[in-house]
Amino acid sequence: MCTQYEFLMINVVKQVINKQTCEVLCNSMELMRVSMGNPPDPTINNAFGYYSPVFLESLLLWMQPEIENKTGKKLHPTYSYGRIYGHGSELERHTDRPSGEYGVTCCLEKQCNFPIFFEREGHTIEIELDVGDICIYKGIDYPHWREPYQGTRHIQVFLMYVDRSGLYQDYKWDKRSSLCQPPN
Repeated sequence: MCTQYEFLMINVVKQVINKQTCEVLCNSMELMRVSMGNPPDPTINNAFGYYSPVFLESLLLWMQPEIENKTGKKLHPTYSYGRIYGHGSELERHTDRPSGEYGVTCCLEKQCNFPIFFEREGHTIEIELDVGDICIYKGIDYPHWREPYQGTRHIQVFLMYVDRSGLYQDYKWDKRSSLCQPPN
């Protein structure tokens, strides 16, 4: 099932990633967090985040046909990012950089509701995703944010793409030599 918010060009697609795959991805995020010594996310308080781990870059490629279908665009993958939010974690209101022209946020694990908010021309929309659901949005056009998280752990993955023939096409692989590389 797909819900589209026409005035924002946002697509919510239910149950795109099955529960077992979500569990495997969550275990991979947790193992990575522990093996790295729980480094903090550089942009979010009380959170762990990591840019382009191999298992999420694989998800980025696997999801690409679905995202192209929903956007009606041929896309280049740019990067993936995984985040484990802790209690009080808050995503500040922002727009994405050019390599996030088309953003996809994927809910992998949740204890309680943790909606994402979007704004466009004075309208605010609140979207709540369940495990396995995704939301596709124009990250560079729509300010978005999350209020402070009230649970103890929430795992979210972000997959980023650009229009293959659009203004940001040179951001393919986030201007890296290949996927799975550190950011430039």
